[in-house]
Amino acid sequence: MDPMTVALAAFLIAVAIGLFLYFRPKFIREGFVTIALDNETHPKCLMRDAEAQELLHKFQGFSVTSPNSTHGEAYAEFKLILQKMLCIDADITGSGAGTYSTYNLPFATAHDIEPAASFVGRCVKRAARSRDVTVAMDKFEERGLALLKTLCFDEKDRKAAATKFHNIVSRVSRNIMRACLMEKASLDTPAGPRDPGYYAPPELKQLHEFTLSGDAPQYI
Repeated sequence: MDPMTVALAAFLIAVAIGLFLYFRPKFIREGFVTIALDNETHPKCLMRDAEAQELLHKFQGFSVTSPNSTHGEAYAEFKLILQKMLCIDADITGSGAGTYSTYNLPFATAHDIEPAASFVGRCVKRAARSRDVTVAMDKFEERGLALLKTLCFDEKDRKAAATKFHNIVSRVSRNIMRACLMEKASLDTPAGPRDPGYYAPPELKQLHEFTLSGDAPQYI
């Protein structure tokens, strides 16, 4: 076969493959199991709550126009508070029940009682009490409301933002309480002194001791 014919055929095949890959149908393109997000702008946990997204969208301009100003720093911390609350909620109530979203979140004394991952670990092990959840959420809310005073220039806007933020805190607290404070399965252990598991019928108390006896070697 003529070498020029072979070369031309190979070139046409390469061009056809290239055109197919470039104009390939959408249904064979690589997709994502979940939505691809910019973790710097919108951390993945924030997609769990619509009101959290609204609040961040409202104040996001501060991170672009003046990131190093008082308002820019207040926005960054407020976003971190929302991220921590919603990631704690995701880790505790998710099917995995582990520190998947909170393990790399930093500790900040301004709004944290303990590291987020440590809090999740205690909840997953049922080692947290209702007061632990209440104190942690109260500190998040107290600091968040203080930051909203810096971020809002109008009293009406501040009240509206504070209402949305309170709704977020209430939902997260309710979800965490339901998961962290769920009673453990007692199995065969009675729940208390009045539980029927402690009751023994009188007939069982009158049973005599059972002893083995006989002439076989194993009984001698």
